[in-house]
Amino acid sequence: MSVIEMTTFTVAPENTQAMLDARPGMVAAFRADRRGFLSARLVRVDETTWLDFVEWTDDTAWDESKAKGANLPAIAAFFGTIGGLVGAERGVRYDDAEDGPRRVRTVAYGTGPSQVGELYLPEGDGPFPVVTVFHGGFWTALWDRRQTTGVADDLVARGYAVWNVEYRRLGEPGGGWPGTFLDVAAAVDALDGMDPALDTGRVVLLGHSAGGHLAAWAAHRGVLPPDAPGARPKITPVGVVTLAGALDLEAAAAAGTGAVLTDPGAEPPQGAPEPARPDLWPALTETVGDGVVPLLLGGHHPERYRWTSPLELAGAGVPVLAVHGGADEVVPAEWSRRYAEKSGEARYLEVDGGSHFDVLQPGNPAWPAVVEWIGVRTGRAGAR
Repeated sequence: MSVIEMTTFTVAPENTQAMLDARPGMVAAFRADRRGFLSARLVRVDETTWLDFVEWTDDTAWDESKAKGANLPAIAAFFGTIGGLVGAERGVRYDDAEDGPRRVRTVAYGTGPSQVGELYLPEGDGPFPVVTVFHGGFWTALWDRRQTTGVADDLVARGYAVWNVEYRRLGEPGGGWPGTFLDVAAAVDALDGMDPALDTGRVVLLGHSAGGHLAAWAAHRGVLPPDAPGARPKITPVGVVTLAGALDLEAAAAAGTGAVLTDPGAEPPQGAPEPARPDLWPALTETVGDGVVPLLLGGHHPERYRWTSPLELAGAGVPVLAVHGGADEVVPAEWSRRYAEKSGEARYLEVDGGSHFDVLQPGNPAWPAVVEWIGVRTGRAGAR
């Protein structure tokens, strides 16, 4: 049992990066100067509102800290970025019984609400190979990274670190061209220096549906023209797994992929999750038109297809495993099959009778082969 200080404050968007930059210094100063300080956790509530959970050993430690205020430069620098105080409360922490603490934390790789991810670390000291995960959802903000927590849990239990990434998507500021691609690139490169427990020489990218497209695109970043979004990667993956990936954007555009979003009452695919942001339906219904791909790319620009469609990109020497359900009703298996046939770096694996969301479940028939393939790529062949 300990005391929790819950402080809600606002930060102007133009001061967000300065606040995040000042945060480590403030926490270090608290550790050095404040008796009874245990930890601090920052939560983003919305574009301008933040909630700070600060844990103290007792009430006296909390009272002494309030009396000191911004007595050190590093603390004053953090406070100086804050626009206003919304409220402050005190609570007492009671821990529910559990098997043990989960080694999960949220890490921001940018200043936007969607420029974050969860970093999961397995038991042990590392360094751990990393699987970076990208969720799908027609590249829209209707769905989020909660789709892929089952995959993350399975891989962490097998000894992998997992970086479950969010990114700006259609329907929110900065989503689409080029923000979505810049975010995927930045999220992968953010692994460089994120945590000493990560082996950034053994990174595998994994994505489902639209996230499968983005994971495959990220595998080709090393051959992008210098002026293309995402060029010049810091991190080169040792392998990529696409699950029901939309690997042919020209075919996706021609097929009107995502046009179903114009009808919020349409029957969802088997196994589809509930939207995380159903409030976005009206705006997307008005903008999707005949399909979501032109919306993602900001129109019909041939060079953007050449820069973003995995089928059109030159090989970059990164092995790819393209897994697809044979009965996928959302993204045709033919797109993955065609990509694998064209690429000398890809293997195609079909799940007989599998639907679009079947391949996202760790219990699906292809999952043991996926895990084995990741193990080979990361030097952990035979690991379970």
